[in-house]
Parts: sequence; structure tokens; C-alpha cells
Amino acid sequence: MAKSTTAIGAAKASSARGAQRTEQIIRAATFLFQEHGYQNVSIDQIGAAVGLTGPAVYRHFKGKHDVLARALEAQSADVEGLYAVAQAEGTAAARLQRYLDGLSDLTANRDEATLWRREQQHLQPEERIRLNGQFELNQKRLAELLVDAYPAMSTHHAELTGHTILSMFSNTPSIVGSLSPQRLMYLQGALVQAMIAAPLPEPGPTSVPAAVPVSRRPAGRRERILEASARLFGERGFYGVSIDDIAKASEVSLATLYQNVTGKTQVLKAILERGAEGLLYVTADALAFAATPDAVLDTLIRTYVRQAFGVHGRLMHILASDLLYLTPEEQDALRETQREYVAEWIDAICTLNKALAPADARALAQAVIGVVTDASKTPRLRARPGIAEELVVLAHSMVRLSAEDAPVGQ
Repeated sequence: MAKSTTAIGAAKASSARGAQRTEQIIRAATFLFQEHGYQNVSIDQIGAAVGLTGPAVYRHFKGKHDVLARALEAQSADVEGLYAVAQAEGTAAARLQRYLDGLSDLTANRDEATLWRREQQHLQPEERIRLNGQFELNQKRLAELLVDAYPAMSTHHAELTGHTILSMFSNTPSIVGSLSPQRLMYLQGALVQAMIAAPLPEPGPTSVPAAVPVSRRPAGRRERILEASARLFGERGFYGVSIDDIAKASEVSLATLYQNVTGKTQVLKAILERGAEGLLYVTADALAFAATPDAVLDTLIRTYVRQAFGVHGRLMHILASDLLYLTPEEQDALRETQREYVAEWIDAICTLNKALAPADARALAQAVIGVVTDASKTPRLRARPGIAEELVVLAHSMVRLSAEDAPVGQ
């Protein structure tokens, strides 16, 4: 009997150690996927991050795909846990605040941010549907918390506000920059307050959903290749598309394709360069007609919203999801172009509020860019009447913070 009790105790301890090791692997893999991209990370690298060999990881997971799926499920479970804690007790405002504080701590202090935006294309369809349903549930729950805490807020407004708040938190890696965790959380709270307070316009008879760009076949071969590649990368991700897929979608033979490009990576590079440089060019043209600091900021916001919902909007999504699959030198060059673009936002924000530090202004700009990009890729939001103008109003509220703005509840 004593031996049986000892054996049971040893089995429980072994099971606990196994669960702990599984959790360590998931956390390490999440970090690696976020930093380097799913396709750039090997099982050996995941194992090394927790002191295991690659083959030892297979004692806990079927393979790398299983690790990614479990990582995404773990992040969804983290948010689920925050909601359960928030519901425990207190007023509607207190429940909302606990939930928002938890999201801020999760993203700022625990270095958690969703992989969903970039890596979902690597999931199986049924996995994607299941996790997408969970993320939509999280958005619905936040909308309900907002309506409970702010009875004057309509359900229609709460749906957009809840989505954009979660989007802002999920974009933390691009927002943080040189900010300390404390300052990041402070600005996250201020941004949430700004989004809640934004005077979103009510949809009227003239409000229409975002226009759907007309699909046309470019006349030139190279343009057909780039257009078809951008469409396929946007739908499936870089690694989900073969060179044969590109040739077929471009309506050219494989031999003709290779007369125009050297391979799939060169196509990706050309697409991303066009997206980054094109945004700079279009913005510079629009800013030439902005005569005041307020007009400059409004022009930046409206130009980005228009581009995000336009024919080249997919390029912004690809830039966010597939940049990591270029060489480090190519990534650096494109990031420099991105910095040049964001510098326009920083200058415009600081010109209107000289008390705001450039690092804070950069965070606000990146928050707006991330929120608008995510909204433009969400079919449900694209179908909202007046979505473009709603995002313009929301963006203005987000970037017009003062250095003293306090987070929600303070």
C-alpha cells in the first residue's frame, strides 16, 4: 500500500513537471515566433531555448505546427482568464478596469502579444475557425463590458471600440519602441480612454461601407506578377504560395515568370518596397496641400485610412506579416523607409503638442497605424456604414493626447 501511494505521488510529480515543461516550451516558442516568424524558427531552436534537444520537444508536441496551435490557444486562454477575473465582483466600471488592466499587464510586462495577425495562415482551417471564434467572443465580451460601464455608449459604437482596443493591445510589439513598461502601460490606458471618448459619428442615410477596389488585370507582365503575388500573399501568407501558384495567377508560363523575376523572395521584396515607398510618395503628395499643423495631422490620418482600404491596402498587411522572411539587410532597408514615414507622424503630433516626448508620439502613431490596418482587414468592419470616417475620428482622438493624460480610472 505504501509503495502504491509512493508510485501515485511520483506519477503526479512527473505529470506536474511535464506540464511545467510544456508551458515553458509554449512560452519560449511564442517569443521566438514573434521575434523571427514561424517559418524562421526550428524545433531545435525551440528546444534550445528551454534547455532541451530538438527531439526532446517531440515528447511534448507532435511537431512545430502543434506548438504554434498550442501557443495561440494559450494566448486566447490568457485573455479568457482575464475576463473571468474581471467578472468576479464590483461595479461595471470596476469590472471593465480590471479587464483593461489585465490586458495592459499581459502585453507590457509579460511580453505577450497575439500571433494571430501574422501566423494564422499556418493553422489548419478548423483550427483557424475555432480560434477566430474565440477572438470574436473576446471582442463581444469587451463590447458588453463597455456598454455596462458606459450606458450612453450604443452597441454599434461599442463593437468598433472593443475591436480597436483589443487591436491596440495586440499591436504592442510595434508600439513599445524605447518606452519603459510603466510608461507603455500609462499610454495604453490613455489610448483606451481616448478610444472610449471618441465622438464616433452615427451612421446616416449617406453612410456607406468601405468601397471594394475593382479587380483588374494589369496589362504589363511584371505588373500582373506583382498584383497576383500580392493578392496570394495577402490571402495565404508568403510560405503558403508557390512559384507555380504565382505563374498561374499571373497568366504566364513559368519560363516567362523567371524572365521577369528571379524567384518568390524577389517578388516579396518588390511588393514590400512598393508598399513602403508608395505610402511615402502618396503621403508627401497629400501633405503638399496641408497648410496648417491641424491639416497636416488630418492629412496623415485620412491618407493612411484611404490607403488601408484601397487597392494597395493588402501591401500594408503583407508588410506587417511577411517582412521577417527577407534577409536582415532587406528588412533593415524597409524598416528605415517605415521610420521615415512614421517620422512624419511624430513631427505632426509633437508640433501640436510640444509637451509630448517623441517616443510617446511614436507610440501613438504606431497604435493608430496598427488599429487602422487591422480594421481594414476585418470583413465585418469593412461592411460597417461609415467605417472610414469612424476610423478618422478615432485616430484623431488617439493621437491628440497630452503628456499628462491619465489612463482610464485615474
